[in-house]
Amino acid sequence: MGLRRVGAVVAVVAAALLAGVTNVSAAPEDRELVPMEGPQSALRTAADTQTPISTFIPMAPVRVLDTRNAGGAVGPNGTRTLDLQGHTPADAVAVVLNLTGTQPTANTFISVFPAGDARPTSSTLNLSPGQTRANAVTVALGLDRKLSLFNLAGNTHLVADLAGYYTQNTETGTLFNTDPPSRALDTREEGGPVGPNGVVNVDLSYLPEHATAVTFNLTGVDATTSTVVTAYPAGVARPLASSLNLSANEIVPNQVTVPIGEDRQVSLHNLFGNVHLVVDVSGYYSTITGSFFFAFTPLRWFDTRDSGNRPLNPNTIIAATGWDPEVTAVAANLTATNPSAPQFLTVWPGGGTQPNASNLNLVAGQTAANAVNVGVGLETDPEVNDYSINFTTNAGTVDVIFDVTGFFVN
Repeated sequence: MGLRRVGAVVAVVAAALLAGVTNVSAAPEDRELVPMEGPQSALRTAADTQTPISTFIPMAPVRVLDTRNAGGAVGPNGTRTLDLQGHTPADAVAVVLNLTGTQPTANTFISVFPAGDARPTSSTLNLSPGQTRANAVTVALGLDRKLSLFNLAGNTHLVADLAGYYTQNTETGTLFNTDPPSRALDTREEGGPVGPNGVVNVDLSYLPEHATAVTFNLTGVDATTSTVVTAYPAGVARPLASSLNLSANEIVPNQVTVPIGEDRQVSLHNLFGNVHLVVDVSGYYSTITGSFFFAFTPLRWFDTRDSGNRPLNPNTIIAATGWDPEVTAVAANLTATNPSAPQFLTVWPGGGTQPNASNLNLVAGQTAANAVNVGVGLETDPEVNDYSINFTTNAGTVDVIFDVTGFFVN
Protein backbone atom coordinates (compact mmCIF):
# COMPACT_ATOMS: atom_id res chain seq x y z
CA MET A 1 0.00 0.00 0.00
CA GLY A 2 1.10 3.63 -0.33
CA LEU A 3 2.41 5.67 2.55
CA ARG A 4 -0.68 6.62 4.56
CA ARG A 5 -0.46 9.59 6.95
CA VAL A 6 -2.70 8.89 9.91
CA GLY A 7 -1.53 11.84 11.98
CA ALA A 8 1.33 13.31 13.99
CA VAL A 9 3.73 10.64 15.19
CA VAL A 10 7.25 9.41 15.60
CA ALA A 11 9.38 7.34 13.24
CA VAL A 12 12.02 4.76 14.17
CA VAL A 13 13.68 2.36 11.72
CA ALA A 14 15.15 -0.90 12.92
CA ALA A 15 17.27 -3.32 11.02
CA ALA A 16 18.41 -6.67 12.36
CA LEU A 17 21.18 -5.20 14.46
CA LEU A 18 22.86 -2.15 12.98
CA ALA A 19 22.23 0.14 10.04
CA GLY A 20 24.31 -0.90 7.08
CA VAL A 21 24.17 -4.58 8.10
CA THR A 22 20.56 -5.38 7.26
CA ASN A 23 18.20 -3.46 5.01
CA VAL A 24 14.87 -2.30 6.36
CA SER A 25 11.92 -4.49 5.49
CA ALA A 26 9.84 -2.01 3.53
CA ALA A 27 10.48 1.05 1.42
CA PRO A 28 9.27 4.37 2.88
CA GLU A 29 6.42 4.61 0.39
CA ASP A 30 5.13 1.22 1.58
CA ARG A 31 5.03 2.08 5.29
CA GLU A 32 2.12 3.55 7.20
CA LEU A 33 2.74 6.75 9.14
CA VAL A 34 1.32 6.30 12.64
CA PRO A 35 0.25 9.41 14.58
CA MET A 36 1.71 10.42 17.99
CA GLU A 37 1.23 14.04 18.95
CA GLY A 38 3.14 15.57 21.86
CA PRO A 39 1.78 17.75 24.67
CA GLN A 40 0.07 20.90 23.51
CA SER A 41 1.69 24.26 24.24
CA ALA A 42 4.86 22.48 25.39
CA LEU A 43 7.05 25.44 24.51
CA ARG A 44 4.92 27.77 26.62
CA THR A 45 4.86 25.23 29.44
CA ALA A 46 8.65 25.06 29.36
CA ALA A 47 8.86 28.85 29.25
CA ASP A 48 6.88 29.00 32.49
CA THR A 49 9.94 27.54 34.23
CA GLN A 50 11.72 30.82 33.35
CA THR A 51 14.80 28.92 32.18
CA PRO A 52 16.79 31.34 29.99
CA ILE A 53 18.01 30.59 26.49
CA SER A 54 21.62 29.42 26.52
CA THR A 55 24.68 28.50 24.48
CA PHE A 56 27.05 25.55 24.86
CA ILE A 57 30.57 25.40 26.29
CA PRO A 58 32.10 22.03 25.25
CA MET A 59 34.92 20.41 27.22
CA ALA A 60 37.04 17.29 27.14
CA PRO A 61 35.19 14.85 29.43
CA VAL A 62 35.94 15.09 33.15
CA ARG A 63 34.74 12.70 35.87
CA VAL A 64 32.42 14.37 38.38
CA LEU A 65 30.92 11.34 40.18
CA ASP A 66 31.95 7.76 40.97
CA THR A 67 30.01 6.13 43.79
CA ARG A 68 32.50 3.24 43.80
CA ASN A 69 35.03 5.66 45.26
CA ALA A 70 32.78 7.84 47.41
CA GLY A 71 29.28 7.55 48.81
CA GLY A 72 28.60 3.91 47.97
CA ALA A 73 25.92 2.40 45.75
CA VAL A 74 22.52 4.10 45.43
CA GLY A 75 19.85 1.92 47.07
CA PRO A 76 16.22 1.16 46.13
CA ASN A 77 14.12 4.31 45.75
CA GLY A 78 17.28 6.17 46.65
CA THR A 79 18.41 9.57 45.35
CA ARG A 80 21.97 10.84 45.09
CA THR A 81 22.67 14.56 44.72
CA LEU A 82 25.34 15.60 42.23
CA ASP A 83 26.79 19.04 43.05
CA LEU A 84 28.29 20.69 39.97
CA GLN A 85 29.15 24.07 41.51
CA GLY A 86 32.84 23.19 41.40
CA HIS A 87 32.71 22.26 37.72
CA THR A 88 30.40 24.90 36.22
CA PRO A 89 30.19 28.70 36.49
CA ALA A 90 27.37 30.58 38.21
CA ASP A 91 25.67 31.31 34.86
CA ALA A 92 25.39 27.61 33.87
CA VAL A 93 21.78 26.47 33.37
CA ALA A 94 22.18 22.91 32.02
CA VAL A 95 24.84 20.24 31.50
CA VAL A 96 25.68 17.37 29.16
CA LEU A 97 26.75 14.24 31.07
CA ASN A 98 27.67 10.69 30.24
CA LEU A 99 26.00 8.60 32.97
CA THR A 100 27.13 5.01 33.54
CA GLY A 101 25.42 2.47 35.79
CA THR A 102 27.40 -0.52 36.97
CA GLN A 103 27.00 -3.52 39.31
CA PRO A 104 23.19 -3.23 39.63
CA THR A 105 21.65 -5.93 41.81
CA ALA A 106 18.17 -5.79 40.19
CA ASN A 107 16.35 -4.66 37.09
CA THR A 108 16.15 -0.91 37.54
CA PHE A 109 16.13 2.50 35.91
CA ILE A 110 17.87 5.75 36.76
CA SER A 111 16.21 9.16 36.38
CA VAL A 112 18.25 12.38 36.26
CA PHE A 113 16.47 15.69 36.89
CA PRO A 114 17.07 19.16 38.36
CA ALA A 115 17.54 19.12 42.13
CA GLY A 116 14.57 20.66 43.88
CA ASP A 117 12.08 19.57 41.21
CA ALA A 118 9.57 16.76 41.61
CA ARG A 119 10.84 13.54 40.01
CA PRO A 120 9.45 13.30 36.44
CA THR A 121 7.95 10.19 34.86
CA SER A 122 10.94 9.92 32.50
CA SER A 123 13.91 7.58 32.81
CA THR A 124 17.51 8.14 31.72
CA LEU A 125 19.21 4.75 32.04
CA ASN A 126 17.84 1.17 32.12
CA LEU A 127 19.89 -1.62 33.73
CA SER A 128 19.75 -5.39 34.25
CA PRO A 129 21.48 -7.18 37.14
CA GLY A 130 25.25 -7.15 36.72
CA GLN A 131 25.11 -4.95 33.61
CA THR A 132 27.35 -1.95 32.91
CA ARG A 133 25.76 0.54 30.52
CA ALA A 134 26.10 4.24 29.72
CA ASN A 135 23.75 6.88 28.38
CA ALA A 136 24.30 10.55 27.64
CA VAL A 137 21.92 13.04 29.22
CA THR A 138 21.25 16.73 28.66
CA VAL A 139 19.55 18.10 31.76
CA ALA A 140 18.70 21.44 33.33
CA LEU A 141 20.52 22.28 36.55
CA GLY A 142 18.49 22.68 39.72
CA LEU A 143 18.99 24.56 42.96
CA ASP A 144 22.63 25.58 43.54
CA ARG A 145 23.58 23.93 40.22
CA LYS A 146 22.75 20.44 41.54
CA LEU A 147 21.17 17.36 39.98
CA SER A 148 19.17 14.50 41.51
CA LEU A 149 19.91 10.90 40.43
CA PHE A 150 17.12 8.48 41.38
CA ASN A 151 17.47 4.66 41.39
CA LEU A 152 14.29 2.58 41.36
CA ALA A 153 15.27 -0.90 42.57
CA GLY A 154 18.19 -2.79 44.11
CA ASN A 155 21.61 -1.20 44.53
CA THR A 156 23.66 0.29 41.73
CA HIS A 157 26.84 2.32 41.36
CA LEU A 158 26.77 5.45 39.23
CA VAL A 159 29.58 7.15 37.31
CA ALA A 160 29.15 10.56 35.64
CA ASP A 161 31.49 12.33 33.20
CA LEU A 162 30.82 16.00 32.36
CA ALA A 163 31.07 16.80 28.63
CA GLY A 164 30.07 20.46 28.75
CA TYR A 165 27.51 22.94 30.02
CA TYR A 166 25.01 25.47 28.72
CA THR A 167 25.48 29.07 29.84
CA GLN A 168 23.00 31.94 29.81
CA ASN A 169 25.91 34.14 28.75
CA THR A 170 25.03 33.94 25.07
CA GLU A 171 28.13 35.90 24.04
CA THR A 172 30.61 33.20 25.05
CA GLY A 173 29.05 29.86 24.09
CA THR A 174 28.40 28.01 20.84
CA LEU A 175 25.20 27.32 18.90
CA PHE A 176 23.85 23.93 17.80
CA ASN A 177 23.44 22.99 14.15
CA THR A 178 21.52 19.83 13.35
CA ASP A 179 22.24 17.69 10.30
CA PRO A 180 20.51 14.58 9.00
CA PRO A 181 22.54 11.70 10.51
CA SER A 182 25.58 10.86 8.38
CA ARG A 183 28.10 8.05 8.79
CA ALA A 184 31.61 9.36 9.49
CA LEU A 185 33.29 6.06 10.50
CA ASP A 186 32.63 2.35 10.15
CA THR A 187 35.61 0.13 10.90
CA ARG A 188 33.70 -2.85 9.46
CA GLU A 189 34.06 -1.18 6.07
CA GLU A 190 37.56 0.26 6.43
CA GLY A 191 40.45 -0.10 8.86
CA GLY A 192 39.32 -3.19 10.74
CA PRO A 193 38.52 -3.53 14.47
CA VAL A 194 40.24 -1.36 17.06
CA GLY A 195 42.57 -3.49 19.21
CA PRO A 196 43.48 -3.37 22.92
CA ASN A 197 44.65 0.12 23.93
CA GLY A 198 44.11 1.06 20.29
CA VAL A 199 43.03 4.45 18.98
CA VAL A 200 41.15 5.33 15.80
CA ASN A 201 40.59 8.94 14.73
CA VAL A 202 37.34 10.24 13.21
CA ASP A 203 37.98 12.75 10.42
CA LEU A 204 35.54 15.67 10.76
CA SER A 205 37.24 17.99 8.29
CA TYR A 206 34.07 17.96 6.16
CA LEU A 207 32.29 20.02 8.84
CA PRO A 208 32.50 23.83 8.59
CA GLU A 209 35.76 25.34 9.85
CA HIS A 210 33.84 27.23 12.53
CA ALA A 211 32.53 23.97 14.08
CA THR A 212 34.09 23.59 17.53
CA ALA A 213 32.37 20.43 18.85
CA VAL A 214 30.37 17.55 17.42
CA THR A 215 27.50 15.31 18.50
CA PHE A 216 27.41 11.75 17.18
CA ASN A 217 26.01 8.33 17.89
CA LEU A 218 28.87 5.94 18.74
CA THR A 219 28.11 2.22 18.33
CA GLY A 220 30.37 -0.65 19.38
CA VAL A 221 29.98 -3.91 17.47
CA ASP A 222 31.33 -7.45 17.99
CA ALA A 223 33.57 -6.77 20.99
CA THR A 224 35.70 -9.82 21.79
CA THR A 225 35.65 -9.05 25.52
CA SER A 226 34.18 -6.54 27.96
CA THR A 227 35.68 -3.14 27.19
CA VAL A 228 35.41 0.63 27.54
CA VAL A 229 35.60 3.14 24.67
CA THR A 230 36.51 6.79 25.33
CA ALA A 231 35.93 9.68 22.91
CA TYR A 232 38.05 12.82 23.31
CA PRO A 233 39.57 15.64 21.23
CA ALA A 234 42.47 14.43 19.07
CA GLY A 235 45.84 15.72 20.22
CA VAL A 236 45.15 15.82 23.97
CA ALA A 237 45.88 13.24 26.65
CA ARG A 238 43.17 10.60 27.05
CA PRO A 239 40.98 11.63 30.02
CA LEU A 240 39.70 9.46 32.86
CA ALA A 241 36.26 9.06 31.35
CA SER A 242 34.18 6.58 29.38
CA SER A 243 31.82 7.02 26.45
CA LEU A 244 30.72 3.44 25.79
CA ASN A 245 30.70 0.20 27.81
CA LEU A 246 30.37 -3.16 26.08
CA SER A 247 30.32 -6.85 26.94
CA ALA A 248 31.53 -9.49 24.50
CA ASN A 249 29.45 -9.80 21.30
CA GLU A 250 27.12 -6.93 22.22
CA ILE A 251 26.02 -4.12 19.93
CA VAL A 252 25.73 -1.00 22.08
CA PRO A 253 25.17 2.66 21.05
CA ASN A 254 25.64 5.89 22.98
CA GLN A 255 25.41 9.54 22.00
CA VAL A 256 28.63 11.51 22.45
CA THR A 257 29.29 15.26 22.47
CA VAL A 258 32.98 16.19 22.31
CA PRO A 259 35.19 19.09 21.16
CA ILE A 260 36.85 18.70 17.76
CA GLY A 261 40.61 18.38 18.27
CA GLU A 262 43.84 18.51 16.32
CA ASP A 263 43.56 18.21 12.52
CA ARG A 264 39.75 18.44 12.86
CA GLN A 265 39.57 14.96 14.42
CA VAL A 266 38.13 13.15 17.43
CA SER A 267 39.98 10.17 18.95
CA LEU A 268 38.30 6.92 20.03
CA HIS A 269 40.28 4.71 22.45
CA ASN A 270 39.41 1.04 23.08
CA LEU A 271 40.65 -0.47 26.34
CA PHE A 272 40.42 -4.28 25.94
CA GLY A 273 40.11 -6.85 23.14
CA ASN A 274 38.98 -5.94 19.64
CA VAL A 275 35.86 -3.98 18.73
CA HIS A 276 34.35 -2.42 15.62
CA LEU A 277 33.24 1.21 15.98
CA VAL A 278 30.59 3.08 13.99
CA VAL A 279 30.08 6.87 14.16
CA ASP A 280 26.89 8.60 12.92
CA VAL A 281 27.15 12.41 13.17
CA SER A 282 23.91 14.23 13.97
CA GLY A 283 25.07 17.81 14.55
CA TYR A 284 27.79 20.23 15.53
CA TYR A 285 28.33 23.37 17.59
CA SER A 286 29.52 26.63 16.05
CA THR A 287 30.58 30.08 17.21
CA ILE A 288 28.97 31.65 14.13
CA THR A 289 25.68 30.00 13.29
CA GLY A 290 23.04 27.74 14.85
CA SER A 291 20.32 27.60 17.50
CA PHE A 292 20.11 28.57 21.15
CA PHE A 293 19.15 25.97 23.78
CA PHE A 294 16.21 26.05 26.15
CA ALA A 295 16.41 23.42 28.95
CA PHE A 296 13.61 22.17 31.20
CA THR A 297 12.60 19.26 33.42
CA PRO A 298 12.17 16.12 31.24
CA LEU A 299 8.83 16.10 29.41
CA ARG A 300 7.29 12.89 28.04
CA TRP A 301 6.38 13.48 24.39
CA PHE A 302 4.85 10.07 23.69
CA ASP A 303 4.72 6.46 24.86
CA THR A 304 3.41 3.75 22.53
CA ARG A 305 2.38 1.70 25.57
CA ASP A 306 -0.33 4.23 26.41
CA SER A 307 -3.93 3.24 25.86
CA GLY A 308 -4.99 3.45 22.24
CA ASN A 309 -1.45 3.29 20.89
CA ARG A 310 0.34 0.33 19.36
CA PRO A 311 3.96 -0.85 19.13
CA LEU A 312 6.17 0.21 16.27
CA ASN A 313 6.79 -2.37 13.53
CA PRO A 314 8.76 -2.47 10.24
CA ASN A 315 5.74 -1.46 8.19
CA THR A 316 5.17 1.80 10.08
CA ILE A 317 6.83 5.17 10.53
CA ILE A 318 5.93 7.25 13.54
CA ALA A 319 6.00 11.01 12.99
CA ALA A 320 6.15 12.93 16.29
CA THR A 321 4.47 16.30 15.95
CA GLY A 322 3.26 19.17 18.11
CA TRP A 323 6.46 21.24 17.88
CA ASP A 324 6.44 25.01 17.84
CA PRO A 325 7.75 26.44 14.52
CA GLU A 326 10.62 28.10 16.41
CA VAL A 327 11.99 24.71 17.51
CA THR A 328 14.79 23.57 15.17
CA ALA A 329 15.89 20.47 17.12
CA VAL A 330 15.37 18.71 20.43
CA ALA A 331 17.53 17.04 23.06
CA ALA A 332 15.76 13.90 24.22
CA ASN A 333 16.02 10.41 25.65
CA LEU A 334 14.82 7.53 23.45
CA THR A 335 13.78 4.37 25.31
CA ALA A 336 12.68 1.11 23.68
CA THR A 337 11.09 -1.84 25.47
CA ASN A 338 9.36 -5.14 24.70
CA PRO A 339 11.20 -5.79 21.40
CA SER A 340 10.01 -9.06 19.86
CA ALA A 341 13.19 -9.57 17.78
CA PRO A 342 16.73 -8.19 17.34
CA GLN A 343 16.47 -4.79 15.71
CA PHE A 344 17.70 -1.20 15.58
CA LEU A 345 15.84 2.10 15.62
CA THR A 346 16.59 5.16 13.49
CA VAL A 347 15.45 8.72 14.20
CA TRP A 348 15.58 11.58 11.67
CA PRO A 349 13.92 14.95 10.86
CA GLY A 350 10.49 14.81 9.26
CA GLY A 351 10.38 15.41 5.54
CA GLY A 352 13.92 14.10 5.06
CA THR A 353 15.24 10.87 3.61
CA GLN A 354 15.76 8.04 6.08
CA PRO A 355 19.52 7.93 6.73
CA ASN A 356 21.88 4.95 6.83
CA ALA A 357 22.27 5.31 10.60
CA SER A 358 21.10 3.74 13.83
CA ASN A 359 20.24 5.26 17.22
CA LEU A 360 19.35 2.27 19.37
CA ASN A 361 20.19 -1.44 19.08
CA LEU A 362 18.13 -4.14 20.79
CA VAL A 363 17.87 -7.87 21.30
CA ALA A 364 14.54 -9.58 22.00
CA GLY A 365 13.10 -8.70 25.40
CA GLN A 366 15.62 -5.93 26.14
CA THR A 367 14.84 -2.48 27.55
CA ALA A 368 17.44 0.13 26.62
CA ALA A 369 17.79 3.88 26.17
CA ASN A 370 19.94 6.29 24.19
CA ALA A 371 20.12 10.07 24.05
CA VAL A 372 19.33 11.80 20.76
CA ASN A 373 19.81 15.33 19.48
CA VAL A 374 17.61 15.42 16.39
CA GLY A 375 16.31 18.10 14.08
CA VAL A 376 12.64 18.93 13.67
CA GLY A 377 11.75 18.93 9.97
CA LEU A 378 8.73 20.07 8.01
CA GLU A 379 6.75 17.01 6.97
CA THR A 380 5.64 17.69 3.42
CA ASP A 381 2.92 15.04 3.16
CA PRO A 382 -0.38 16.96 2.78
CA GLU A 383 -2.11 14.82 5.41
CA VAL A 384 0.44 15.89 8.02
CA ASN A 385 1.85 19.25 6.87
CA ASP A 386 3.45 19.83 10.27
CA TYR A 387 6.87 19.94 11.88
CA SER A 388 7.85 16.42 12.89
CA ILE A 389 10.50 13.89 13.91
CA ASN A 390 10.44 10.43 12.32
CA PHE A 391 11.12 7.01 13.87
CA THR A 392 11.11 3.47 12.41
CA THR A 393 12.29 -0.11 13.03
CA ASN A 394 13.31 -2.98 10.77
CA ALA A 395 12.27 -6.17 12.54
CA GLY A 396 9.59 -7.39 14.91
CA THR A 397 7.68 -4.99 17.12
CA VAL A 398 8.84 -2.62 19.86
CA ASP A 399 7.39 -0.04 22.24
CA VAL A 400 8.97 3.41 22.09
CA ILE A 401 9.12 6.17 24.72
CA PHE A 402 10.39 9.66 23.89
CA ASP A 403 11.28 12.08 26.72
CA VAL A 404 12.34 15.61 25.74
CA THR A 405 14.80 17.53 27.96
CA GLY A 406 15.21 20.71 25.93
CA PHE A 407 14.53 22.62 22.70
CA PHE A 408 16.99 24.21 20.31
CA VAL A 409 15.31 27.40 19.10
CA ASN A 410 15.85 30.18 16.58
